[in-house]
Amino acid sequence: MTEEKHDDPIKPIQRSASNRALARMTPSFVKAATKKIYWKAKRLHARYFCIEKGRFVEFGYRFRFTRDKPYRAYIGDGTLLEDFNIWSARQGDIVVGKGCWFGLYDIVQGPIEIGDNTETGPFVRFLGAHHPILDFDFRKEKTVIGNNVRILTGAIILFGVKIGDNAIISAGSVVTKDVPEGAFVGGNPARNLSAMAHQAWGLAGPKGAKTTSAQEEKKEQKDVV
Repeated sequence: MTEEKHDDPIKPIQRSASNRALARMTPSFVKAATKKIYWKAKRLHARYFCIEKGRFVEFGYRFRFTRDKPYRAYIGDGTLLEDFNIWSARQGDIVVGKGCWFGLYDIVQGPIEIGDNTETGPFVRFLGAHHPILDFDFRKEKTVIGNNVRILTGAIILFGVKIGDNAIISAGSVVTKDVPEGAFVGGNPARNLSAMAHQAWGLAGPKGAKTTSAQEEKKEQKDVV
């Protein structure tokens, strides 16, 4: 087999002899401490200078925000982030509406747009496009979450998904496709369970869905007898 030759191979970083000698002489604990201080300073700068927030926005303990130029985060009034949230705007802006609530240990990766009054449980993941397909301009796409959406514990939202207003995402779901307005989805991969949920709860389902309440079922049984 012949090895493939690339026209533009990735070249390793060339360091001077003095830099290599300095790296060899520097103790490991000094390197680790320097790296820790550098990344902490970078994250603090991103948090305090690259997030545009409204009034009454609260960040929980150990909130971490990273970004790359020119991306930023925009957070509306009254939004609350619980402890240990990790947000990354390294591939696109993060835009969050008013009155949202993010549970413990949530991960939010841009580009993403989240509407007003959306609530998430703990351990929810909004994934970004970390591994784009070749020749695919992923910066033109983004994840879109509507208004009044409820996303329960441990759900995973894949990149590019659009979730309509008033939708409910069940716990542990993996959402790979768009979710219509007012839908109830669950499973891995997530499926639209709206008709089943409305039958179980005895509520009026979406248009075209056949729903029956417990009283209607008893009435039908009496009619049959």
